[in-house]
Amino acid sequence: MFKLADLLDQRQMTMYQLSKKTGIRPNTLSQWVNNGKLRAEDRHVKAISVEVLNLMCEALGCTPGDLLEYIPDDEYAKSP
Repeated sequence: MFKLADLLDQRQMTMYQLSKKTGIRPNTLSQWVNNGKLRAEDRHVKAISVEVLNLMCEALGCTPGDLLEYIPDDEYAKSP
């Protein structure tokens, strides 16, 4: 699960500001921010490249563990 929304709130940064710092399209960032709010069957984000993860960590001053949370498949399927 992506925790990008939480990090943006903590850093008082908007998706637009992150987009400008990283070059990642705002639509892509929006998908990651909203992915955690969707029902399991409606989630669209399945993968993220190491390059993009590095860009976000650099811009947010964080580690990959701050952005991602591992949820086993059986629990992920049950989540709202």
